[in-house]
Amino acid sequence: MKKFNFSVAVLGMMASGVFAMAGGDIAPVEPAVEVEMPAVDSWSGPYIGLQAGYNWGNADTSAYWADPEEDERVFTLNGFNVDGFTGGIFAGYNWKLDNDFLIGVEGEYNFVSADDTIIVEDDGEWGAKVEQEWDASLRLRAGKVMGDYMPYITGGIAWAGMKADGWTEWGSEDHYDDTLTGWTIGAGLEKKINENLHARIQYRYTDYGDDTWELDPSNDPDTGKIEYNAHLLMVGLSYRF
Repeated sequence: MKKFNFSVAVLGMMASGVFAMAGGDIAPVEPAVEVEMPAVDSWSGPYIGLQAGYNWGNADTSAYWADPEEDERVFTLNGFNVDGFTGGIFAGYNWKLDNDFLIGVEGEYNFVSADDTIIVEDDGEWGAKVEQEWDASLRLRAGKVMGDYMPYITGGIAWAGMKADGWTEWGSEDHYDDTLTGWTIGAGLEKKINENLHARIQYRYTDYGDDTWELDPSNDPDTGKIEYNAHLLMVGLSYRF
């Protein structure tokens, strides 16, 4: 019995010492604090994507086989409906602002398969073919992020690879192959699929202006002219890094 009393006394002294070292009180355990993590910004930064769609445009051509002031020597073909399919690649960089507005810069290159031919039968058959082979642009973008969606506008400079061929049944043939440069403007809607993938639909109108070129040098001193504008409707899928 004495040994048991002694053991109890020793345990009591040890417990008193521990409580004394702890200041005599046992501090309550604080509940875990939930830290709210900032939302991941899946809109800012670089991206690259693929797109495909439809291209339709309007071209007017003129050919002068003599002094342009002599109207009877001016061959004019207007209203080429240059339409066809297109597809390509685009890449850019976005900056999302504090107020959920977004600004960015984007470039693209598209292969285009669009052409039209006009044939005239007036004192002999003659005609021309106009073809667009590619399209490229460098543009600014500005939009408003609304949850997983962002409507935006875009505009900048654009280029088109154009070809034109003219002929007459009496043996004259003329060829044009050059790059047109103009301005472009459009709008689109982009949707976030997940943190990396975004889908979009975009429309652009481009006025490529006009260009002149020399015709068949075997004829009288002559020149040709082409004017072109086009519409481009595309759907695309991009990956953000």
